[in-house]
Amino acid sequence: MIHYRNNGIGLKLIRKKVTKEDLEERRIYWQITYKRKNALYYTGRLFTEKEWKEVLTKNLKKHSGIKKGFQNYFEFTLKPLIDNLAEHNNFSFETFENELKRISEDKITVNEAFEKKIKLLEREYKISSASVYKATLKALMRYKHYKLLKNDTDRKEFIDECISKKNITVGKDVLNITEEITFEEITPNFLEESEKFWFDTKLSATSIGIYFRTFRAIINNAEGDKPYIDENNYPFGVKRGKYEIPDGGRRDIALSIEQIWKIENFETDIEALAVARDIFVFMFYCNGLNFSDLCRLRYENIDAPNNEIVFQRKKTQRKIAKPNFIYVPILPPMIEIINLRGNKSQNGYIFPFLNGIEPIGKNERKIITKMRLELDPINSSLKTIANILELDPELSTSYTRNSYITHLTSELLVNPIVVKKMVGHSTKKDVTAGYVKLTAKKRREINMKLLNPNKTYNTINSVGITG
Repeated sequence: MIHYRNNGIGLKLIRKKVTKEDLEERRIYWQITYKRKNALYYTGRLFTEKEWKEVLTKNLKKHSGIKKGFQNYFEFTLKPLIDNLAEHNNFSFETFENELKRISEDKITVNEAFEKKIKLLEREYKISSASVYKATLKALMRYKHYKLLKNDTDRKEFIDECISKKNITVGKDVLNITEEITFEEITPNFLEESEKFWFDTKLSATSIGIYFRTFRAIINNAEGDKPYIDENNYPFGVKRGKYEIPDGGRRDIALSIEQIWKIENFETDIEALAVARDIFVFMFYCNGLNFSDLCRLRYENIDAPNNEIVFQRKKTQRKIAKPNFIYVPILPPMIEIINLRGNKSQNGYIFPFLNGIEPIGKNERKIITKMRLELDPINSSLKTIANILELDPELSTSYTRNSYITHLTSELLVNPIVVKKMVGHSTKKDVTAGYVKLTAKKRREINMKLLNPNKTYNTINSVGITG
C-alpha cells in the first residue's frame, strides 16, 4: 500500500507472517531499510492475514479510517522526516528514532491517545476502566461524524440512530464510524457542541460527565512528558472562554444493598439478561470481585474444607513479592450460580468465559481480548436490567466492587483495615494492620450479613464438588 525510497532510505508497511497457517492477529509495522539493515516500528494495529490482504487490496468501509490513518501518518510524519534526513545525509536509526519520538508526541491523534491508554489499562487487567475509555472515544467519534453531516435531515436521522442503538453494547461502535479526531480540533466550542449532541442523543448527565472527565484525563496525559494540548489552548477550566464540566456529573457507582437484592430477585426469560444478573450477583458476593479475576477463577481455587474461594488478584501478581491472597466465603447464592452457570467439568475454569485458553505464554493477549468480548454484552444487559428496575442507567460490573466496599464500611461499619484485607487492597501503610486477624469464621460472619433475609436459597452447603 505504501512504498517509499529516498537516498537509500526505504519505507514500507509490513505484516510479519510467522507460519503458513497464519490465522492469528499479527502486528503491522513500518519497516525502515538502510544499508541492508532493517528496523521495525509498531503501528499499533493488528490484523489477521485475511484482514491485512483486504486492507491492501479492497476498498471496504470498515478499513477506510485505518487506511486514511496510515496514509496521513506517512504524508505528514514519516515522509517529511525521511526527506529531511536524506537531504542532509544525516540518517541513522538512532537519529530517526529520536526525531520520530519527538514528532509523534506532537502529532498524535485523539484516537491514538485513547488507544494507547486502553492498551495500558488492558495490560494492567483493568478491563472495566478500559471499557469506559472505549465508550468515551466512540461518543467523541459519533459527535465528529455528526459534525461532518451536510444537512439537517441527515443529522436528525443520525441522532435517531444513536438513540436507538446507544445501549446495544458498551465500548463498541455499532454504527461503524471511522473518523479520526485531532487535538487541534478540541476547543471549548467543540466540547460545548458535543455536550449538546450527547444530550440530543438521550445520554444522561451522568454519562456525559464521565465522558468529559475521561477525555480530560486523556488530554492531561499523565503517563507522558506533557499534556497533549498546551496551557494556552487547554479547553477545560472555570475561566471565561473555557469549558467547565457541569456539577453533578460524577456518579456514585455504589448501589445500596436493597438495590443489590432487587437485581438478585430480577426474573426474566431472556438468557442474556439472566446471565448478566447472575454474574453481577456472584461478583458482589465474591467480595466485589472484578470481571478479570472472575474469568480466571478455577475449581482449584475452591478450598472445600473451609468453604472458601482463595485467589490472588491478577493485577497485583507481578507487583508484590509476597502473594496477597483473598479469601472469600462461599455463600448460598454463589453456590447456586456456580452450579447453574459454571463448567460441569471441575478441572479447569469455574466459569466458561475463557474455556480453551490456558493462561500460558503468549495466550495473555487472547485472554484479554476474550474477556473484553465477554464483558461488553454483560454490561449492555445490565443497562437493560437497570432500565427495567429503574436503577442507575450506567449500571455495569464495576458497580459490584464499589457496592461491596461501601456497604461494609458505611452500613455494617466494618473496620476499614478488615475491608482492605477482604478485597485485596494494600495495608502496608496501616501500622495496626498486622494486629488485625481475620479468620474464616469472621469472614463468613461479615459476608453473611449481606444476604437477603427474605430470600430462600436452594443450596447451602456445597459447590457440586465431587469426590
